[in-house]
Amino acid sequence: MSISQATSSDLTLARATDADWDEIFATDARAFLMTDPLSAAEQADLRGKVDNRDVVLVRDPQGLVGAPLVGVSMFYRMAMTVPGGGQTPAAGLSWVSVAATHRRRGILRTMITELFDQWESEDQVFAILTASEATIYERFGFGPACHAHDVSIDLGAAKMRHRADKHISPVNYASGEDVARRVPEIHARWAATRPGALSRPASWWEPILADRRSQRPAQTSGLHYLLHADGYASYRINTSVEPARGDISEVVAVTEAAHTDLWRVLVGLDLMSSVTASIPADDPLPEKLTDHRAVSVTGVHDKMWLRILEVERALQSRTYSADLDVVLEVTDEFRGRGGVFDLSVRDGAATVTPSTSAPTIRMDISALGSVFLGGTPARTLAAAERVWAADAATLRAFDRAFATDRAPYSGTFF
Repeated sequence: MSISQATSSDLTLARATDADWDEIFATDARAFLMTDPLSAAEQADLRGKVDNRDVVLVRDPQGLVGAPLVGVSMFYRMAMTVPGGGQTPAAGLSWVSVAATHRRRGILRTMITELFDQWESEDQVFAILTASEATIYERFGFGPACHAHDVSIDLGAAKMRHRADKHISPVNYASGEDVARRVPEIHARWAATRPGALSRPASWWEPILADRRSQRPAQTSGLHYLLHADGYASYRINTSVEPARGDISEVVAVTEAAHTDLWRVLVGLDLMSSVTASIPADDPLPEKLTDHRAVSVTGVHDKMWLRILEVERALQSRTYSADLDVVLEVTDEFRGRGGVFDLSVRDGAATVTPSTSAPTIRMDISALGSVFLGGTPARTLAAAERVWAADAATLRAFDRAFATDRAPYSGTFF
């Protein structure tokens, strides 16, 4: 398929075939600054997660050598938890790159447009991504929806506020079949409780549990797993610093008791001066320590961006924390999928219908993506002049309805 109309060139667009993958891996290794392409095992892992029909490629038939690959984009078929605990399909955009030799030729927009056409034809409601650059995807209607805090924890100062029961050890080290059997089940229970959480099918768990050496940072150990009846944690020993440091990969806790018990072990690791982790924005760990300054926030990052593809169905898919009656206008310059809607919430459930009334609150589709999971209040975006409301009472009511008990957290990089 020619994309000359969109790019004023003779570039061509097509879906991937099995024969394309060696070049796809080489192209993305270069684009994402890998020292080497993925190993054969890692390539098989990726191929197990994505179908050729969900991979868009752009080539330049006028290249000096053949028809080089100059654009790659693909998506995973994922499931995301929305407020209220429902899990809904989401298209996980990933591995997007444009060759440095072919910038400013409309390749990115053409690939994204092709994927949006597919998602809309499939009646997808949500698209999501993790962004390598923060200024690229708002133009396509994505908004940052999940954030996390990178933290460093001083083990010399970190002491749990409440003492453990000396006669019970609720956390144990585990490996092999015990981890493979227990950890995915615990993660599924946790994902059902956290807005924004991404479920992990078997094709995602296999490479995680394999813990391939090529995936480990230099001078770090394999993953050590801690198991609890209602949670798990995994960490690596990092010997690139002196004294050694613990790099925590995950702390997944279904209950607060599991969270406390797992962290009690992690902040008590011997022969280390600190541990690092990425935790949800509302993680209570600092308040569980006698010295909250033991936890230093070293970075705050957007972890997942959300694009709403179908406003009515998206708003009706989640539950709400308060009743609400507004006329919501959503603008969508990229796809024209917005509109004006009567949004009425009663007893946590929304009714959404097209409206001819004057809007009482207005935002673009990327702003709606940011507020949808409860992570960013509309009042924050209103202060940045990205949301307009008829009056302060409308804005307060909107935020009360969209508020969630827990901050959204995706928990899975893709």
